[in-house]
Amino acid sequence: MDPVITAPELPDVNVGVAGGGDFELFFGANVEPEKEMAYILMMATDCIQDFNIKTLYPYNEFLANRKLGGGGWVRKLSANKDIVVQELMRRDPNAKPNKSNRSCEELLRLFKPLTDSRDIDFVVKKELEVRQKLESMLGELNTKRVSHDVKEKAPKRPKIEKKVGLADAAANVNLRLKLDDSSASIAMEAAEKAARDNDFKVTIAIVNAEGVPMLVKRLEGANPHSFDLAIAKAKTSCLFQRNSSQLQDFPDISRGGVPLMANGVCMGGVGVSGDKQPNCEKVAYAAVDRLVEDAKQESDLKAPEVPPMPPPNTPSTTV
Repeated sequence: MDPVITAPELPDVNVGVAGGGDFELFFGANVEPEKEMAYILMMATDCIQDFNIKTLYPYNEFLANRKLGGGGWVRKLSANKDIVVQELMRRDPNAKPNKSNRSCEELLRLFKPLTDSRDIDFVVKKELEVRQKLESMLGELNTKRVSHDVKEKAPKRPKIEKKVGLADAAANVNLRLKLDDSSASIAMEAAEKAARDNDFKVTIAIVNAEGVPMLVKRLEGANPHSFDLAIAKAKTSCLFQRNSSQLQDFPDISRGGVPLMANGVCMGGVGVSGDKQPNCEKVAYAAVDRLVEDAKQESDLKAPEVPPMPPPNTPSTTV
């Protein structure tokens, strides 16, 4: 009689561990497309520290200018009671919320905390996608109305090359503008001062000529996602040797990236993110301006002294 061969017993495996979390699966199958943005921002309020669409850019811009891009932004960005109750029931099927006499804020307090790191990572990722989409949309809208809205109009500034270029080529040779650890710290201090003086809650990034970050600082109150965006702006402006506002082929990169140019050579770049685009660019220019001014002071900008011409020879007279 042939022996009976049986398959080895397989260990118990949680099939959900390798895939998405419970919320990610629920979100893809149950949330209607028109409610996705409000749902994710509601979840971000629960997952991300100090997240508030009323104060964070670019959400606050759309809430303050409700007619932008077709309007309806309070409805698009804010979760209504139906969305809150839907998530409340997902977390606790036995919950019996009474939404008739409770506000959204009161219902949100009934949430059980998320414990699955996959769910939290998914919410953070989706919120970043929403943020980038709205920043890109806001940039396009500002471009269209720039001739009609003086406040949003980008300030006219000379190119960095012109800013550091002096009277002639000989003087340019003497301009010793460099970006090392010391000068990067000086630039960071200038940018940080400009941000604090204007109460801009931003992240500031400084990269070298290869686009490698040298210094990155997220000021208190700046959104965590501004960290990666500031680095991206600095690297992009450095590698393309242009302001990030001029890179129309990269819609996800908005204003706030400025290259550091000297004598036609890119020394590095500064990127700022977390506030309105003109404000981010203002902080980036503060860093560049400081390095340029220091370079001017350190450089020998005086033209070489020309020795006085000898007096013309006078014919000798003989007596």
